Amino acid sequence: MKKYFIIAAAAIVALAACTKNEADTTAYEQAKVINFNTVANKATKAPISSTVFSSSNDPFGVFAYYLAEGNWNTAAANSSAVSYMSDAEVAFNDTKDIWAPSDTYYWPLEGKLTFIAYWPKDAATATFSNAGVLTLTGYTLNTTVADQDDLLYSSIAADKNQNESYYVDSENSKNSETAEGDKGVNIKFKHALSQIIFQAKTAEDVYDAGLSFKVDAITVNAASTAASMTVTNPLDAQVSADITTWNAPGDNVNFAVSSTAFPAAANTYLNKTISAPIGDALLAIPVTAFAGTDPTVTIAYTLYRLSGDVDLGSKTVTVHFDDIDDVIAAWQAGKKYVYNFTIDLQKIYFNPTVTDWVAGGTQEFDVPADAS
Repeated sequence: MKKYFIIAAAAIVALAACTKNEADTTAYEQAKVINFNTVANKATKAPISSTVFSSSNDPFGVFAYYLAEGNWNTAAANSSAVSYMSDAEVAFNDTKDIWAPSDTYYWPLEGKLTFIAYWPKDAATATFSNAGVLTLTGYTLNTTVADQDDLLYSSIAADKNQNESYYVDSENSKNSETAEGDKGVNIKFKHALSQIIFQAKTAEDVYDAGLSFKVDAITVNAASTAASMTVTNPLDAQVSADITTWNAPGDNVNFAVSSTAFPAAANTYLNKTISAPIGDALLAIPVTAFAGTDPTVTIAYTLYRLSGDVDLGSKTVTVHFDDIDDVIAAWQAGKKYVYNFTIDLQKIYFNPTVTDWVAGGTQEFDVPADAS
């Protein structure tokens, strides 16, 4: 009787107010269908620089395991875990204003699900084990710096049994780009790469003497383009705590960070204080520790007299990062490194000497006694 009563009541509501019934159905579906909220962990084309994961981003991949009793173990394999989502594609659904899998997945009636994600979906071949190990293989970094995509992986979202309220980053008071409400599983992405930025200035005494520079080009040489990455049960802590491992770096290439004059405008030059970054931010495969064979940076620059825009010549120098590692000894995943370099000149000094007298000969002669 109770079952028939519920059906009848639902039918009456449907006849009396179709609009309300549609809204109720949507709410019910959102509660039972697995969806996702996203947020990027701070430091697209170019690096994601805020905590907002834009709805315009490409799809990401998701894995999930089911445990009847929940309690995902981050210290060992979860032997009874059953694969529930295997590298599912998740894209933003403009109609529903939600990140949803391409194939629909439903919440189980009992037990809990543990999720992990990576982005972009087509960046690499991904696997995820019941020990919490996410592995990305076949990843290749774009050699055109302006066209590089960030590479992201998420924290473990353990023991979930329903969609959650939309994500709030308490540290920055910023949210996912979706509307408020019970939207989906909170996915917190982290940066897997390192971000490298260059800035420059003219030495103060050089500038005060009426001289300055333009940076003609910056190139990072012999940096890796490809690798495989492994993380194990990454939590919400900083990326360095995930012990991200990069294996088998690929061929080394040169990355043109900047290939046009900076500053670009005519009759403008580097100031004696740092201004803006030069060129594009470089995304790089992390480097555990610099050594003599690791990447170098080549900087080409031209000297100008400030008065009259007189070109006084150009120079190109190459520096090992190993030689400038007093503060930055490695490139770690999820960290942004800023290299501020100062261009100086050799001052003109003088070293005066005097040419010694040259012997002109010795003359012997007698003075006459009757000389007047």
